[in-house]
Amino acid sequence: MKISHLIFGLGGVALVALAALVFWPEKALVPKPKGYPRIEVPAGEGVALQAPVPFGLVHHPNASWETKPEAGWGDLVYPFCQGRVQFTYAPVRGNLPQLIDDAHELAMKHSVAADGMSQMVYVNDSLKVYGILFRIGGNAASGLQFYATDSSRHFVRGALYVYAHPNADSLAPVHAFFEGEFTRYLETLEWRGASGRP
Repeated sequence: MKISHLIFGLGGVALVALAALVFWPEKALVPKPKGYPRIEVPAGEGVALQAPVPFGLVHHPNASWETKPEAGWGDLVYPFCQGRVQFTYAPVRGNLPQLIDDAHELAMKHSVAADGMSQMVYVNDSLKVYGILFRIGGNAASGLQFYATDSSRHFVRGALYVYAHPNADSLAPVHAFFEGEFTRYLETLEWRGASGRP
């Protein structure tokens, strides 16, 4: 009786093995990792900022300005990537060291989740624009920030926020686009009077 159970069990195993060999797919199916949508940067020449703020600059035509209640504050909204650059303006009234310290401190807060941070100094004596561009690597919430001042009357700070899970690899094309955009901001920045007019 025990031998017949053994033969029956071996026969069952052999039958399952034969079925597996006959019906097993040639290529094993492996689940693919979660994908990310491809982000296409729209083409277009730069346009002048149309906003009631004490500074002017050139930006990508895909962006539109949203004014905030605070004077000189607002966002440039980039719908193609759910991106937003928050601009905060402050007049300089003997508080320039504090404004610069605050800008550095805000950039450093994002470096906690970053792989590293670099700074690029920008100087344009003819337009009296002096600033720093912060590049914050890795999965930081705000990968690019800048501030600019004329050292006597004006100070503006900008910070990029992309409303998506911060993944440096999938957002690399967006960050490359905005690095060029921030450089264009600094290169075209001009100060206006308090009314927002040149």
